[in-house]
Amino acid sequence: MKTFVYVMNSQLSIKSQATAIVVTGIILMMVILSIVTTKAVNQQSRQLMLKNAYQITQGLANQSIYPILSGSKENAQSAMEQVLGFQSVLAARIILGDGQSNFIFGGSFDFPIQAAVSNLENAQITFETNQFWLISSPVFLNTNNGEENESQIDYLNATHQEEIIGYAQVIYSKQNLVEAQNRITFTISLIGIVSGAALSVLLYIALVRLFSPLDRLAKAMAHAQKTSEHTYADETGAKEVRNMAHSYNNMMRVLAEHEEQLRSHKDILEKEVELRTRELTQARDSALTASRHKTEFMANMSHELRTPIQSILGYGELINESLMLDENFELLDDMDKITKNAERLLAMINSLLDLAKIEAGKLDLQLIELNIDRIVADIKDVIPPLAAKNKNRLVINSQVKNFKFFADKDKLEQVLINLLSNACKFTENGEVSLVISKSAQYLIFKITDTGIGLSEEQQSYIFEEFRQVDGGQNRKFSGTGLGLAISKKFVELMGGQIQLKSKLGEGSCFSVILPF
Repeated sequence: MKTFVYVMNSQLSIKSQATAIVVTGIILMMVILSIVTTKAVNQQSRQLMLKNAYQITQGLANQSIYPILSGSKENAQSAMEQVLGFQSVLAARIILGDGQSNFIFGGSFDFPIQAAVSNLENAQITFETNQFWLISSPVFLNTNNGEENESQIDYLNATHQEEIIGYAQVIYSKQNLVEAQNRITFTISLIGIVSGAALSVLLYIALVRLFSPLDRLAKAMAHAQKTSEHTYADETGAKEVRNMAHSYNNMMRVLAEHEEQLRSHKDILEKEVELRTRELTQARDSALTASRHKTEFMANMSHELRTPIQSILGYGELINESLMLDENFELLDDMDKITKNAERLLAMINSLLDLAKIEAGKLDLQLIELNIDRIVADIKDVIPPLAAKNKNRLVINSQVKNFKFFADKDKLEQVLINLLSNACKFTENGEVSLVISKSAQYLIFKITDTGIGLSEEQQSYIFEEFRQVDGGQNRKFSGTGLGLAISKKFVELMGGQIQLKSKLGEGSCFSVILPF
């Protein structure tokens, strides 16, 4: 059973599996048939030989009645010689009625056997070895008529009216039986082997012819898989194999049609892709050219706009001095408004100029050695008025004292001032804090406020250019939407990053992390 399961689960072909199963079945059948036949024939041979041995022993018993009654051993000698003349008889003897006293003995076999012979009613095996049988048969005397007529004595059907006057014993050799059984076993085994081999060969030839179309179908499939060619199979063989080959050929035809369609579609797609690629390349080149022109335009315009505004601020300062000398305070207030708007416009133009430089890749870092205490002092000069405008409390906590590092001073201060000014602008009657700390490799500036905070949606675009938290036409907070975008690019340019944590209505926390 295990062999059958192994064959069914192996990687052998169907032909090999079928052949293995059939040959195994034939071998098992022949072995079982040979064993059964051998046992049956050997048993029959044994019965025939035993029947012959019983007849010889009973014949000796029949011929021993008169010699035992007369006590004449000479009369029993002829019967003994007749029994010893049989080929398989090794020895024989006649025992008196007491079952122990020998009356006559013949043969070359040593007779030390003392087998119980009492209560025997017919011929039986009283002792047996691998070499011989000891057959014993009682010698009956019919007491009904007192005559010794042997023909009237039935030794096979003795009754209580018959008297046992002795016993006849014959030692019958098993050698002929063993030889006969060996010949029978050999002959049957040889016939089984030859028959099994012949039947196996015939079945193998039949299976080969049966599975040849299936083999050709499998080879056609394997060739199609290996070469990707549409190989067709012969529709021959059994009905099932022909159906399989027909289905396979239909599949190959469908695949060939689909491949032809795909090839046609591929050619069309390649042409369309080539055309679209050319158009996209042109569009990309146009976009790059437009972006370059825009960057150049913004840089030129920013430069051209910044110069007159700076002149306006200069002339405004002269006018303010004149008005102060003339104590014309009403016009002085108007001039302050003009100055503040001009400064706001100048900051916007500077932001545009910085953005244009970043996009053009012309913004360079000026790395110098900085002292953290100097950075804190500069921030304290700029931020307190912005915090006081919305009645906020400014807290600056530097956990790093007299620490020196390399960075771009202008850009770092612009980032910190921009984040702190945003915190002051979006917080009222609250607290704005700057905490400076450092780790093993990074300097950390954490700007925290208790202002309006940011939603998750706002946090997703807060660092984009020209995007503001309050983007409506009636927005409360002014600005260009470039401060955070420029700050993020400055920090990334210096090899750092900006992190944001915020919750709507609970304030925000911007962390600037710079390597040193």
